[in-house]
Amino acid sequence: MKESKNLYMFLGGRFVSLMGSGIQMIALPLYILDLTGSGTLMGVFSMLTILPALITSPFSGIIGDRRNRRNVMIAMDLGRGILICWFGILATTGNFNIYALFVLQIFVSIMDSLFNSSSSALMPDLISKTELIEANSMKGGFDAASTILGPVMGGIIYGLWGIKMVFYSNGISFIISSVFSMFIAYNKKVEKKQKISLKLFLKENSEVFKFIVAKKGLLQLFTFAMTANFLLVPLFDVIMPYALKRGVGFTSRQYGYIMGFLAVGILLGNIGISLYFKKLGLRKLMKYGLVIETSLRLVVCALILPAVVKIYGGVTFTLFVSVSMGCIAMEFFNAFVNTPISTNLQNLVPEEMRSRFFSILGMFSQGAMPLGALLFGTLLDEMKYYNVLIIVNILSVFVTAIFLIKACDEAYEAN
Repeated sequence: MKESKNLYMFLGGRFVSLMGSGIQMIALPLYILDLTGSGTLMGVFSMLTILPALITSPFSGIIGDRRNRRNVMIAMDLGRGILICWFGILATTGNFNIYALFVLQIFVSIMDSLFNSSSSALMPDLISKTELIEANSMKGGFDAASTILGPVMGGIIYGLWGIKMVFYSNGISFIISSVFSMFIAYNKKVEKKQKISLKLFLKENSEVFKFIVAKKGLLQLFTFAMTANFLLVPLFDVIMPYALKRGVGFTSRQYGYIMGFLAVGILLGNIGISLYFKKLGLRKLMKYGLVIETSLRLVVCALILPAVVKIYGGVTFTLFVSVSMGCIAMEFFNAFVNTPISTNLQNLVPEEMRSRFFSILGMFSQGAMPLGALLFGTLLDEMKYYNVLIIVNILSVFVTAIFLIKACDEAYEAN
């Protein structure tokens, strides 16, 4: 009963927080465009969303492993909530501008890093290992639901009431999330009080790298996750938007629906795992998921090749439905990959270094994303979009095949 309450408080707070972040995430680029019309400033804002979190990730992991993780989460939620509500007041009184927004994003990004390092490490402490796969599928489902609802609400709120109400909505969501966390029964047994110095920073993070290298399955998962992010995040964030809108000719509304269907697929996949497919076990879930998801991704990308679009008779409703259904099916099986990987990583990494590990994993994975986006974005300017699609999919199939052939038992399921 205690474990269930802790899990529901954790997931409830996370859902509310992600909803608020989704509202702000969709509204801020619109605000920057309305205020300045500058694509460059949008790029600067995007950089400020990622870069401060990457820089502070190694420090965040040390704090998460040396302090009470629940208390770190509460402090960061309250900090973000108060700061963003204050900016809502500035926007209400007419004292808000683009430079204030950039300063806000730097501080929010740093607090995001501190929150995430503790949050990602906390959940395995709240429940038994036998329930971890179901808990991760529930977490994935809640995250997907917030991904669907948050941006929709963000567009409505910004359109009706402007940026000030967006700030109030997000700020209040963080404060509500902190209240959820306060009801989590969690007491860290040992809190290390030593002052964080450069020597300690290097020592504790080097311990994590040595641990990763020493465990073959963990190293394989770490490498696979980083490589997959390098290839697949730019595929959906850069190449697919370009291909769907400029290459095929879908409208902005149709593109928005297709992106929403991706989240629907993840939601349905995690519901399926929680209700039925968890009995397959981590190994079968991951293997089936990798094979089927990769195959479906090839199908979806093939649907937007010029020759196939021509067979459909151009940008027809039938083509839109085919791409949408393919995206739902693809992301349904993506849940079969991401949820088992998250569960196995939580089982492989000991509690005392879990925050540091997930911070370092996030730093490398997120660091690979802008590099991939820059590379494939440059290729789009030099090549036809369908050639870039083919290159990315060939590389993705190659990486997946290597993992399936070479991965040891521990990469699928911790001993």
